[in-house]
Parts: sequence; C-alpha cells; structure tokens
Amino acid sequence: MFKLILVRFDRDSGRFEDDEFNKFCAEQNIVRIEKEFINTGGEIYYSFFIEYHSRKAGNEKPDMAKLSERELEQYNRLRDWRNELAANEGIPAYIIMYNSQIYEIVKRQPVAKADFAAIKGMKGKADKYGEQIIKLLQEVALEPEE
Repeated sequence: MFKLILVRFDRDSGRFEDDEFNKFCAEQNIVRIEKEFINTGGEIYYSFFIEYHSRKAGNEKPDMAKLSERELEQYNRLRDWRNELAANEGIPAYIIMYNSQIYEIVKRQPVAKADFAAIKGMKGKADKYGEQIIKLLQEVALEPEE
C-alpha cells in the first residue's frame, strides 16, 4: 500500500510538524520511503511517499481455502523444504520463513529474485533462498495433474 504525507516546517517553532508522519510510521510496517524537499511560496515542506504493509493484515492467518490445488501443493512443498532446511541448520523454521510468507510466495508466484521485494520480510532472503524457492514452485507447476 502507498501513502503520501506532507510535513510542513513551522517557522515559529523552528521544527517540522511531523507528528502525523511519525505516528503513521510507528503503526505500519514500512517497506520504503522516498522524500523530497519542497520550497513553494516561502513555505517549506517535506513530501514523503511511503510504501508500507499494514501491521493488522500481517497478524492474520493465511486463508488456505483461497489456494488452488496447485498452490496448496506448492505451499506444502515449500513448508516441508523450509522445515527440512531449518532442521539441517539447527534453527527454528520461522527464522527462515513464516507460514504467512510461504502463503504470499505461492500467491505471488515470483519468477526472479527481484520479485521477492514485494513480499514482507523476503527482500533480504531472496539472495539466499530465492533460486531454490523459484525452482520448487516451477517443479510443482510442471507436474502433471492427477
């Protein structure tokens, strides 16, 4: 999701009126912020273009009923792969990926490492796991249906 916030500079107080901006950032999962300095008619602003994920949406469990048979098979294979990888590395499975991230991967069907940037918490993990995940998704997609 995206939001644009203008933050005005108050000459009397000598500070930016950034309470709304700070509150919004504290309540959301911020993906990216682009800022631009604006000076128009003697008024000074910062314009913030914010890409974010709602924290409320992140707490919901994946709706497995919304997965097709192929997507469900991909989900199960990815989850099994993640669990095996975690066991081999001696770490909890959620450190590698949450179930909600597996769900998002299956729904978005990434075909390149760059596609993982749109999935919360996966941008940094794409270099390590991206190729394996894409290969697994493709293997399941190419299997003949029974």
